[in-house]
Amino acid sequence: MSVLRISDLTIDYRLGEGSVRAVDHVSLEIEAGEAVGIVGESGCGKTTLGLSVPLLLPTNASISDGQIVLNGESLIGRSEEEMNHLRWKSVAFVFQGAMNALNPVHRIDKQILEAIQTHEPETSKDDAQARVLELIELVGISPSRAKSYPHEFSGGMRQRAMIAMSLACRPSLLIADEPTTALDVISQAQILALLGELRRQENLSLVMISHDLSAIKKVCDRIVVMYAGVIVESGPTDTVLRRKNGVVTAAHPYTKALMGAHPDLSGERILAPGLVGNPPDLSKPITGCRFAARCPEAMEVCRTQTPPTVTITPGHSAACHLAVRSAS
Repeated sequence: MSVLRISDLTIDYRLGEGSVRAVDHVSLEIEAGEAVGIVGESGCGKTTLGLSVPLLLPTNASISDGQIVLNGESLIGRSEEEMNHLRWKSVAFVFQGAMNALNPVHRIDKQILEAIQTHEPETSKDDAQARVLELIELVGISPSRAKSYPHEFSGGMRQRAMIAMSLACRPSLLIADEPTTALDVISQAQILALLGELRRQENLSLVMISHDLSAIKKVCDRIVVMYAGVIVESGPTDTVLRRKNGVVTAAHPYTKALMGAHPDLSGERILAPGLVGNPPDLSKPITGCRFAARCPEAMEVCRTQTPPTVTITPGHSAACHLAVRSAS
């Protein structure tokens, strides 16, 4: 059963007298208990896509087309009051930068308690406080630290506290935006292990937004690659991010470029190549493939026709004219 179904979603940002199409007719489905990673460079639309689910988009952003269905309920057009009943209980969001997301003048236990009391007012104070301590212990923080302030925690512990808060009302879907950003490698590994364990214990569906392909590979069953507001490739993580005899086997040249920039510790030590050029200007109409100007394998058709999405193998697809040729 699908926990989340996004269909033909289009999101525009108003900028002065014009607009930028940050997400362009994106479709995505998340099954119960599934972990899906969304990757792509800054500005590709991955965070905008994540924020659209709990309808937490900035005031200058608007959903101009498409549908978002969470646990069988359509979210588009819901009032703020209606969404407040769904946030935290059906979908929770772990924001990038835990120090900015936590209130610096309130203790950790009070911030988690507030979420429970706000969204589950029928819960007694004693029961709510007991759940706070359970959640803090669940994410690997000693209950004795429950009354600490955010500044008394390390970056990794603050991120754990944010995850505890997001689980306060037992949501079915957790969206984590760059959960390991600015953490040292040991803390990163601990947070990723925690997300994987919580997903199994709580039967969570997880959407993880990240630049880090190794983090996605460690936690997620499936990967979605975005570029310039569209999905260019998606499929099982082990399939899309596989290397065969040191060669990347992804179907889309952009995914190959992302993989090429990621060091292969088992192969020859070489300087990772970079992509030339910049992403297209999303405030202007785009003809052809959005990656064509930067693609080392671009053909004439890439510059004139939008590539269709082609099935490579069951569950694995790519929007690329090269994939069309390979499949024919």
